[in-house]
This record gives sequence, C-alpha cells and structure tokens, in this order.
Amino acid sequence: MVRDKSRRRFLQLAAAGATSAGVSRIATTRGRALPAVGGPSVIGQTGRIVAGQSDPDRWARVSFDIPFALTPVVIMNPVTANETAPVDVHIRKVTRNGFEFRLEEWDYQDGEHAAEELHFLAMARGVHELVGALLNAEAGFVAANTTAQSVSFTQSFSQRPTVFAQAQTHNGRRGDAAGKGDSITTRVDVAGTNQFTVKLQEQERYRQFHRSETVGYIALEPGEGILDPPLGKLDSILGGFEVDATTQTVTHDEYPLEFANDYDSPICLADMQTLAGHNTATTRVSDIDGTGATVAVEEEQSADTEVEHVPEAIGYAVFEDDALLYV
Repeated sequence: MVRDKSRRRFLQLAAAGATSAGVSRIATTRGRALPAVGGPSVIGQTGRIVAGQSDPDRWARVSFDIPFALTPVVIMNPVTANETAPVDVHIRKVTRNGFEFRLEEWDYQDGEHAAEELHFLAMARGVHELVGALLNAEAGFVAANTTAQSVSFTQSFSQRPTVFAQAQTHNGRRGDAAGKGDSITTRVDVAGTNQFTVKLQEQERYRQFHRSETVGYIALEPGEGILDPPLGKLDSILGGFEVDATTQTVTHDEYPLEFANDYDSPICLADMQTLAGHNTATTRVSDIDGTGATVAVEEEQSADTEVEHVPEAIGYAVFEDDALLYV
C-alpha cells in the first residue's frame, strides 16, 4: 500500500501542469493510464453530514451544490459507531436538487439515535469514466423487494466492480397487519463483472415481505487515481480517490481497512459485497482517519440476541473531502 505524501503531491502538481496537451499520463493504476482532461462536466458529488435522530419520524434535507440534469443515485453508507445501537440510513425524495435522509434504527428500537458522521456519494445515472483515472463507473435504478434478483450492468467491467446499493424511496409501513416493517437495508452479492444480485432486508422478525422500493446502485471499477478539476481551474489542488474490496474475511469483529493513499479529510463509503450470511445486517465504520478506517458487520436483534456474522467481503471507496466529480 502506498503512503508516500510526496508522491501524491507530485501527482497533483503533474496533473495541474497538464494544461496544453489535453491528455497527460500522470500515473498508472492496474496497468491503465490516469489522464488529465480539460473541460469535464459534473457527474457527481461527495459530502459529509453529522446528524442525530431525536425524533424517529423526522427527515433531514441535503441540497446538492449544483443541480443534476436528471435525478441522481445517492449512496449514504455506512454509519459511524458513536452509538452502539444497530442503525442504518434511509433515503427518500431524491431529486435533481437534493435528498432527504434519516438515521433509521430497527422497528423494535425506540428510533432515537446519537449523532453520527455520514458520508454520501451522488452520481448521475449512466455509464461514466472517472476523470483522473480510466476507471469505469455505472449508476442506475432497479425495483427491489425481499426476493433476491439479478441486475445486469449496461457495460462489462474489466474486473469485478465494487457495488453500493441503497433504497431511494420509502414505501414500507411500520408493523401493520400484513407484517410489513418500516426499517430496511439493502444487500448485494457481486459475483462477477457483468451483474450483481440485490435484495431488501427488514429486521429478522418481519423479513418475509416488504413493498417494492426503488433501489439506486453505483458500481465502481477498482483502482486509484487523482480526480481532475473543472476547465479553467487546472492549477487547483486535486483530490485523490481509490476503490477496492476486502477478501471475504469481515465479520462482526472490527476489521482494519488500510487506504492505498493518505487523505487530509477522507470521504469513505463501505458496504458488503457478498450475501454469505442471510441474517439482517449492515456495515458500520469507525476510526476514520487519513490512512484507514475500521469496519464491522452489524446484525440487529429483533428475533434473537445473537449477533455473530459469517465472513463477508466489504467494498469501499475513498475520496478526498467534499467535492464535485467531473468527467
């Protein structure tokens, strides 16, 4: 793993100086060139929020810095571990201008939760190449419920992508006569380069059924690079990013992630890439700093008190600070 700040600064300066060639080879990742391209347009935004949940029915609104041309996909996972009560994030009312979210404890809990730090990535639907690295990305929507279904990518990735998926709607009803719960999480199983499996999970006590939700997904090809600034600001300090996944070794115990690069203020997304354990579970993160983070798989306790979970693979993406993504 590379942790050489002088190397990172060199890559930033090299990219900043590539103003006349149009495309400049400034580094390589997995054998592919990292270009600096003039005139990119915005395809995404990263950000961080610190929020608690004093009222389980209260939703908070996040506004994008620049409106998207179409409704984007929003991923806001995982939740930090400031409070140990099991929790996930639910998103709704995603528009071109922003989205609503809440910290969502499970139906058997009181719904109040201490402040946590949340990181998000919003990306325009479609197929993209991240500027600064010829790494493919894809964002899209699919209707999903508690039955696992396959989703085929529009493109074929050269290697297994890291996939983040999250419900973008809120159609469930809390504890009604049909046994529909309100709280859900989204699980994926990424088996190859062409498709993945997705399903919703309610708490174990209610997990047999949930109304269909619109699930957004973002698939990112593994690698690392430097993101380009917009045209006219090529002398800006550029942010790095990386995408990777662990082996299938992460359980309920804390597991250290070591970033490939150093970051001043990292935005870190992480979630399971496998469905080895079928008990309802989410990913939690802690100890995020410029060189790494700690992740763990967290089960809830609506049906029993046992929270041990079999090994899963965790995919993660790290970006430097709140930023707009250009292509």
